[in-house]
Amino acid sequence: MELDDINSETAIEPAMQSSSMMIDAAPNLLQQSLAERKQARKERWRLLRRRPGFIIGAVIVAFWVFCAAFAQYIVPYDPFDDRDKRHMPPSADHWFGTDQTGRDIFSRVLTGARDILLVAPIAAVLAVIMGTLLGMIMGYFRGWTDNVLSRFVEAFLALPVVLVGLYVLTLAAQSDLLTTISFNSRNILVIYVVAVLFTPIVARTVRAAVQGERDLDYVVSARLRGESSMFIMTREIFPNVTGPIIVELTVRIGYAIFTVATLSFLGVGIQPPSPDWGLAISDERAVLAAGIWWPVTFNALAIITLVVAVNLIADSIQAVYQK
Repeated sequence: MELDDINSETAIEPAMQSSSMMIDAAPNLLQQSLAERKQARKERWRLLRRRPGFIIGAVIVAFWVFCAAFAQYIVPYDPFDDRDKRHMPPSADHWFGTDQTGRDIFSRVLTGARDILLVAPIAAVLAVIMGTLLGMIMGYFRGWTDNVLSRFVEAFLALPVVLVGLYVLTLAAQSDLLTTISFNSRNILVIYVVAVLFTPIVARTVRAAVQGERDLDYVVSARLRGESSMFIMTREIFPNVTGPIIVELTVRIGYAIFTVATLSFLGVGIQPPSPDWGLAISDERAVLAAGIWWPVTFNALAIITLVVAVNLIADSIQAVYQK
């Protein structure tokens, strides 16, 4: 019996030592994983800085962000001040000419960046947050959860974004509850509408990325350790799908800018007295037939440059994350 006890003790000791070594190695593996992710981020940032498209897009976006933040200090005229010189062509006094009420278009274009750069990015961020949560649930749980949620997502995806936004915002404008809605509250309503409309698109992208990760070894290992589904989704899968999420965010910002400008052009988005670019194009489009091109042209160029710049950034980020 004493010999058996000795053999048992000698058999248990290596197992205990092996288990202890595995426990001690776990923090080292975690630190190594964090270091690898940090190094990967640095490498991607290095690659981004070498791409001309990213640099050009970042410079243009930075210019409009600067205008949105400091326009009141750099514009030559009050963008809300009506003057007698109506529809004056571009000149030394008014670089972009004047509009139908005599307001300086250059001052209004610079100031107009404020609302669209506030509404569109916030809407895109909310859409990505909601779409990421929905997409991770769909991609991880699968089964009836995925089937039910996917049907709702597909139904939303079948609807034209601008038409649905036009319908909802028109109903809101005609509602007795919202007839006295304030200017800022109206912008908040536009943010919510655009965010909800973009959420299914983001959810579909995140769902596909999560489905590609949920059956890999590190996820299976986490399940065997008894980790909860929330832990696995947030601590294991989410860090490995941030690439598609970041790409989706930059793409959605570009689409949100165009969507908000379109809704403003249709009269249901950002409302007067804002110098919003889409709203300005809507107000001045009737005078194009009379040869008065400058009120529409410069506001349209502002939208084009901003959307193109955001798309250049999105394309660069996508190219880097796909390598």
